Amino acid sequence: MDKQEKRGTKTGKGKEKFIAIGVGIAVVIAVGIGMALSMSSGNLPSPNFETSSSRTVSWIHVHGLGIDPSDSSVLYIATHGDFYKSVDAGTPVKVDKQRADYMAFNAPMTPGTPLHSSGHPSTGGNTGLIMSTDGGQTWEVVATVLDPPVDFHAMAVSRSDPDTVVGFDSGGRGIFKSTDAGKTWDRFDYPGQHVTALAISPSDSNTVLAGTNDGVFISNDGAASWTRTNQYSGMAVMALAFDADGNLYASTEEFGLARSSDVGKTFESIIRPPNGLTATSISVDSKNNIIYVAGFAAPQGFQEVYRSSSLNGDGWQLVGTNKT
Repeated sequence: MDKQEKRGTKTGKGKEKFIAIGVGIAVVIAVGIGMALSMSSGNLPSPNFETSSSRTVSWIHVHGLGIDPSDSSVLYIATHGDFYKSVDAGTPVKVDKQRADYMAFNAPMTPGTPLHSSGHPSTGGNTGLIMSTDGGQTWEVVATVLDPPVDFHAMAVSRSDPDTVVGFDSGGRGIFKSTDAGKTWDRFDYPGQHVTALAISPSDSNTVLAGTNDGVFISNDGAASWTRTNQYSGMAVMALAFDADGNLYASTEEFGLARSSDVGKTFESIIRPPNGLTATSISVDSKNNIIYVAGFAAPQGFQEVYRSSSLNGDGWQLVGTNKT
């Protein structure tokens, strides 16, 4: 794409500060280790990327991907109904015992930082912000934030300051930000009509990117105000993610995958995954030159996860699919 400059359109000046509802509640959503965990990585089936039969998983929608910061061979996959783990691109295995809908998910770039998610417990309602310190086996509530609890459908955790969390409530109640690991929260107006993705610069927790139904917006003041960039203006941005080196990855249905080395001012194309897949989640292991994507494959809309063999999108390999 041609180089684009940011326009001066700003939104989202509203701000409210309050104490989160339910902070300190240690509600355990899932306890115990699922039977599937008895399968060690050494017993996982050998990768077979030529057919989908050995890769078929009974998930409905994949809502998030994340790489374990302590072991880059481990990919976490958050779905509508279950939480999975794949080791060395092996067939994904369910690891949570209690089912839940993980509508937003973040695996931190910093070792020792919990996994974070948000969505719906199997009993109904919203979870608020939840976290796991055992690789997704069990989850506990960090904060409900509001009453009724928030339902983040997009969220991000800062690498440079892991206590900083931002999330977009699907009910349209705002973008919420905590700088003290969920104890207190600020509410900000959000850009566009709907936020589909959030990403925080790994080097600056005040630089936040939002993918929306109307392109990419950037905030340089920690989500307090937003400036729309010219990139993807008028298009729905399906996913955004930073790698550890500060490169920004984006996905649109029209143009597929792209990478920016200048925080979203310009992008270069990346080879699209097979079957015309539109990525709705991206996670990047820049140290090992690997991109993971999840999304829907045309034209049937199968939910699939792929791994590349380079940061340019070469050699896409199927990790999991719900195609039977």
